[in-house]
Amino acid sequence: MSICYRLFSHTAIAVGAAVSLAGTANAEVVRWDCNLSIPANTTGLFFNVSANTYGTSNVTGWDLQIYSNAASPSIVFYYATGAGVQSSAAPFYLPAANLPEGTLVSSSAFFTTSTDGATPATFAGGGPTTGGAWFRNAVNYFGFKFIAGDGLVHYGFGEMTVGATANVRTLNYLKWETVPGVGLVVPAPGALALAGLCGLARSRRRR
Repeated sequence: MSICYRLFSHTAIAVGAAVSLAGTANAEVVRWDCNLSIPANTTGLFFNVSANTYGTSNVTGWDLQIYSNAASPSIVFYYATGAGVQSSAAPFYLPAANLPEGTLVSSSAFFTTSTDGATPATFAGGGPTTGGAWFRNAVNYFGFKFIAGDGLVHYGFGEMTVGATANVRTLNYLKWETVPGVGLVVPAPGALALAGLCGLARSRRRR
């Protein structure tokens, strides 16, 4: 048994166990590759997740708004009724969390649903934020819930690349589960990369 096979087997088991917690989370997942720069102003962008639409004004049926104040580098989330962004723990007003790969986004998580709707993630120093453990010059993941067109709660997560400051950020994509009430797992790119390397190694051996 090769080292590559053993490593991938252990990784696959770990990832499989996480996915099983989400039930059929991978069966009906939709990915929206929006690749949008979020403006550093108090409007930012509004997103209708299920419709794959966005805008700088109150988009019809919007679920999430991401914005900031240019004078104070930060990432702020606002959300429609019934929606929310995942935090690291209770209480409900904690900042939006940067989720580790493999995190389950589901009804078992804590979501920021305070009355003012804002969940600041203010960056400090050269590394993580003061709230939510977001990092500069890195990819960060956030979980969310929202009310889709069926009137029921759905769960998803987004991938955001943050640059030298919190006001330099790109929302790469949003993924959400079309089955109401079913969670999904933040991806573990390391496992996919390992699988690719193993495949390449096997291909070279056959030559």
